[in-house]
Amino acid sequence: MSLLWPSDFYSDFTSRFWMTYRHNYPPIRPSHYKTDIGWGCMLRSGQSLLANALMIHFLSRQWRRPDSSDSSWNTYTKIVHWFLDELSPRAPFSIHRIALLGKQLGKNIGEWFGPSTISQVIQALVSDFPEANMAVYVAMDGVVYRKDIYNQSNSAGEDDNNDDISPSSVFKPTLILVTIRLGIDHLHPSYYPALKACFQLPYFVGIAGGRPNSSLYFMGLQDDELIYIDPHFSRPALETKNLVDYTEQDLATYHCTIPRKLPISQVDPSMMLGFYCRTQQDFDIFCEQITQIGQHHSAIFAIQEQAPEYDEDVRSEHDFGVISDEDDDNGALSDDGSL
Repeated sequence: MSLLWPSDFYSDFTSRFWMTYRHNYPPIRPSHYKTDIGWGCMLRSGQSLLANALMIHFLSRQWRRPDSSDSSWNTYTKIVHWFLDELSPRAPFSIHRIALLGKQLGKNIGEWFGPSTISQVIQALVSDFPEANMAVYVAMDGVVYRKDIYNQSNSAGEDDNNDDISPSSVFKPTLILVTIRLGIDHLHPSYYPALKACFQLPYFVGIAGGRPNSSLYFMGLQDDELIYIDPHFSRPALETKNLVDYTEQDLATYHCTIPRKLPISQVDPSMMLGFYCRTQQDFDIFCEQITQIGQHHSAIFAIQEQAPEYDEDVRSEHDFGVISDEDDDNGALSDDGSL
């Protein structure tokens, strides 16, 4: 398979984290679920996006999957450990924690998540895990507000009532999640160019979205097709070991070896986009690039300095498709476990 793709791409692709259905893990109490087959594809797609953001955060965008003798091996195995399928402090991003936090947001264990729910869950889980040393910002109205990012990501903090939107000297690395709906039943063709342009940005982590009836994790682009990894493959839950005891074979199922492609015309319009900015300079350049994309193409979301203050609850003038999981349930993404 590697001979069909450029070697640099294939090395990159096979280094990306691939989170799939798992089975035979401890029940997600108070339910009896020991597998997420048939309902967990968006949870796993969200895990894939988060895991790859953490990979960039701790190991860099140029990192490639190591062998056990490599100096990055311990960091690599630690990231995998954070996603083990169990309810324990060593697995802050497990399917158990995601499902239980989703329950607090109105989703029963075993119920499908949409982009809105998974974005809020990721934000909460990362916030509760200081070792990640990363902020998560969720844009749910089609707009990224610069002041909100500065206030949230500056570890030195800022007075929320301060009208000065200049950032302080310390910027915390930030994962920006944008949940949008770009069409009704289908992804509207007018948004193709802007969406494709996102894959050219150095800050882009990918898309948790998919096609009707399933969620996928899109992480690359070739012409008019998106390259993805598919969570709809079940693997036994990984045995819990000491970090030093894991082998390359143990962790092989966390990496995909077969790139798959989907025409952009078949992508579901409801999705979560991820962008990782390590520094304030990264964030400022990201804002400039997104603004430029919106000037040349139909914008999929916007950048503004700060959120307007309303006397009543109204939507932004830049409403690119505010989504909720109820919208998704009536629209497209549902998880029947099919490939």
